[in-house]
Amino acid sequence: MGLFVRHRVAANLLMVIMILSGTWALSQLNRQFFPNFALDIITVSVVWRGASAEDVSRSITERLEEELRALDDLKKLDSTSAYGLATLTLEYYEGTDMGIALDKVKERIGQIRELPLDSETPEIRLVSRYENIARVLVTGPEDPQELRRLVHKFERDLLNRGIAKVDIAGLPQQEIAIQIPVGNLRELEMSLGQVANRVADISRDLPAGTIGRDDVARQLRSLDQRRDSRAFADIPLTAQSDGRLIRLGDVATIERRDRDGETRLFYQGKPAVELQLKRTESGDSLQGAEILIQWLQAVRPTLPEGIKLHLFDQSWELVKERIGLLLKNGGGGLVLVVGILFLFLSGRVAIWVAIGIPVSFLATLAVLWVAGGSINMISLFALIMALGIIVDDAIVVGEDALAQHQQGLSPLAAAEGGARHMLLPVLASSLTTVAAFLPLMLIGDVTGNILFDIPLVVICVILASLVESFLVLPGHLRYSFEKMKIGREGKVRLRLNQVFDRFRKRIFRPLALFAIQNRWITVSAALGLLLVVLGLLLGGRISFTFFPSPEGKVVYANTSFAPGTPPQRVAAFIMELERTLYDTEAAFGQDLIVASIVKLGSATTAGGRAARNGDRFGSITVELVSPDRREVRNQAFIQAWQERIKLPPGIESFTLSERQTGPPGQDLDIVLLGEDERALKGAAVELAEALSKIPGVSAVEDDLPYGQEQLIYRLTPEGQSLELTVEAVGRQLRAAYEGRLVQIFQDGGDEIEVRVLLPDNERYRLASLTHLAIQLPNGGIAPLDTVVDLESRRGFDVLRHTQGKLAVHVSGNVDRKVNNSNRILAGLEHSFLPELRTRYGIQTLFEGRAEEQRDTLGDMQHGLLLALAMIYLILAGVFSSYGWPLVVMAAIPFGLIGAILGHYVMGIDLTILSLFGFFGLSGIVVNDSIILVTFYKQLREQGHPCDIALVEAACQRLRAVLLTSLTTIAGLTPLLFERSFQAQFLIPMAVSISFGLMFSTVLVLLVIPALLSIYERTLLWFKPSPEEDIASEPEVAADAGQAPVRRLSGISE
Repeated sequence: MGLFVRHRVAANLLMVIMILSGTWALSQLNRQFFPNFALDIITVSVVWRGASAEDVSRSITERLEEELRALDDLKKLDSTSAYGLATLTLEYYEGTDMGIALDKVKERIGQIRELPLDSETPEIRLVSRYENIARVLVTGPEDPQELRRLVHKFERDLLNRGIAKVDIAGLPQQEIAIQIPVGNLRELEMSLGQVANRVADISRDLPAGTIGRDDVARQLRSLDQRRDSRAFADIPLTAQSDGRLIRLGDVATIERRDRDGETRLFYQGKPAVELQLKRTESGDSLQGAEILIQWLQAVRPTLPEGIKLHLFDQSWELVKERIGLLLKNGGGGLVLVVGILFLFLSGRVAIWVAIGIPVSFLATLAVLWVAGGSINMISLFALIMALGIIVDDAIVVGEDALAQHQQGLSPLAAAEGGARHMLLPVLASSLTTVAAFLPLMLIGDVTGNILFDIPLVVICVILASLVESFLVLPGHLRYSFEKMKIGREGKVRLRLNQVFDRFRKRIFRPLALFAIQNRWITVSAALGLLLVVLGLLLGGRISFTFFPSPEGKVVYANTSFAPGTPPQRVAAFIMELERTLYDTEAAFGQDLIVASIVKLGSATTAGGRAARNGDRFGSITVELVSPDRREVRNQAFIQAWQERIKLPPGIESFTLSERQTGPPGQDLDIVLLGEDERALKGAAVELAEALSKIPGVSAVEDDLPYGQEQLIYRLTPEGQSLELTVEAVGRQLRAAYEGRLVQIFQDGGDEIEVRVLLPDNERYRLASLTHLAIQLPNGGIAPLDTVVDLESRRGFDVLRHTQGKLAVHVSGNVDRKVNNSNRILAGLEHSFLPELRTRYGIQTLFEGRAEEQRDTLGDMQHGLLLALAMIYLILAGVFSSYGWPLVVMAAIPFGLIGAILGHYVMGIDLTILSLFGFFGLSGIVVNDSIILVTFYKQLREQGHPCDIALVEAACQRLRAVLLTSLTTIAGLTPLLFERSFQAQFLIPMAVSISFGLMFSTVLVLLVIPALLSIYERTLLWFKPSPEEDIASEPEVAADAGQAPVRRLSGISE
């Protein structure tokens, strides 16, 4: 430290290094919405075409669950059994080596031998997180094949330019359907399976090895893979007695077409295809946006006539907007901070302290880059919050050095002495702040990962601030002091000093004296105020909302009809729904809608937890203009839209909801667990009805939808006598109605399936069952209705398991202006759910954000104990006392008074960010107390009475305490009054720290001295000492305006 003060260029060289490293880091840091975090999730999916949800659950899902539930480090196992598909989601504990976990899952599944023979190979993948950049809609060509070619070309162009991932939606996957009527099969005396085998044997590209190695080597291969309808029609099936070949085209209708159940998109009534551009975790959102813009500029002039590209859901704009918003607030806070520095400090000292702000920030960015951070909403907010913190150390060092220089020390001795004098208390205060924030880095799950950047950035700021304050600032102060003329301040500076001295002597000193002399009244008043605030909290006057999502600009409408509903009815309702959408916009008299995209054959749950595909589903995605550019709020728009919608008969569920950001899950997500799916469905319907009646609750639904009517077949005695088996009949029925997959080949960017099946006009009518012939083991055939009996029943479309138990989720959204999700769940648990559990014999769990809240608050409770323990150890080391740390730490609960009152005054709920603010506030409150107690300790060591030393320490540290508090408050003030909806979820933490500091400043200067006075007197009761003079109150009272103690080094009036 002495080297940097004495060396003429060392401080500047270090400052240049900090600036250059920060500038380099700034060019390398990714810009994105939320921080990067790992999901620690593996998914397993198995396709079994034509199988019902019950069959999939029994034959695939339950077998996989048995094998996987005992895996090491597995936190949670959920599964979904749907028509033709089983999906398992394995969530692991944070910190698990996911490479090893993936290998173990593959190994366990590879050992399973009991899966259905005609199910596809399980697909196992580690979930990677991609963030949306923007979506591009392609519309225009009448020819679907031309649209297909264009979309694949656009996909290749974007990938080649550097976009990490491009997903395509609305481009149906295709198949070549070979449809053979039952009558033709009878004439051929062949089954669908035999036809399929014939096609597979002939339509192949087959290598046959190498020949002629000793001559001229040649490869032998066939090139008979058919790739279009004409080529497949030419395949010979059999020969007649006269030698004439019967070809496939003679008996079958062959066409290339879209597969069943594919999603179709429409924009402004025209077919469209959507390109979803995404970035990887290591990618930059704004860089991806630049690539997109350059590609659009290059490709639009070359588009064929009628082809149009439409941009929507441009997440990069949101990233740019919010970064700009925070930078604006940060700039405003910086101006206020610098203004306060010049208000309280000498001009030269204030300049160098202010210069330390950008230097420390750049050094912080360098440390952040090394730590793997990024520029995002959370890290930028943390930097704004650190605006005041970053100058605290410099203020204390600069003020103390200036005081020593004003007392006559040389510039070198004052600069070096100030740094050395403040090293231990500043280091201790920095460590206590680190101790307060460090446990927040230990919070797990998605919430902890999202908010991880707050403690990370604050700790980086503290490290950078320590380097700047003790290695760079003292060298600059030395040269400033050399040019400073003591006692010849400017008129403005002199006037400001006089005003402050008058306030300290005439107002603050008597107030501090009164607080110490009436110590029990002071402490009692603080305790009384704390009880009042706790009463506001416990009485429900201040609510708690775990993670309020900022209002977005995307609204979803999702609908599902009863199973078996014709697709035409679904399409008609969705088109009517879109009409009411634009009627709603017209009623508000504003341009609110940017785009609306219709999806037929696809919908999601309101919370986006699960996608559902099929002809009976439909949805509309609506992008509204930015919330800051419209007066109509999302909930008001949704309510107005809802009032114009008339639901048709046969609709099963319909929800309107808005997109939420932050931790996954909905506000309300109640899981019902049981053994019987019909009992669960009854309980879910009853619970959903109860939720729908609660004010402020919307988009209520359950995820156990009824499925289509099922025809259960059983062998008749005649079928058994003909040696038929259930498996043989099932295989033939599946081939007839689901199709027999012959082969898959690649055609450009498309994967084409070849299927042999009955014609659509037979498959789509129940009467075809009476004509279907079943092939017997002896080669003969028999009518289906003679070998099987059919029985009708209704099943479920989807079955879900949670931790191996049958489960149904009942979910909904809560309008925070009307109600509170925690109060709703508490009310349900108190009055409704116990009776529901008893009546249906089920269990209930709270998942979604309630589960995330439970886990996060549990981690924070452990973190609080760790933080308090670390703070105590640091204080005990600094004060060489076991008791003084407890007195100083008593300021922590008192500091929460201002934080909680701030939420009450501002009319906002407590949130998870409020709690983060409480942690930070505890460290900051302790910091100010450390400096004050350090001065008090010095005075006591010089023999001054307790109460006089307390008053003098409070007076002498008044400027530093006010300055450090005001700079932190000033840095956050612009954000406190920010009206943008994009910043609202950050404001609770700013409220916690700003209002908490307003109160804690008074607390540190008045209540802490009163507590110390009580503590010192209490010690005397146990260890009486006649020589110890605890107080000399008459002397103090006689001259409240002057300090009856000799001046200390480092203390200035």
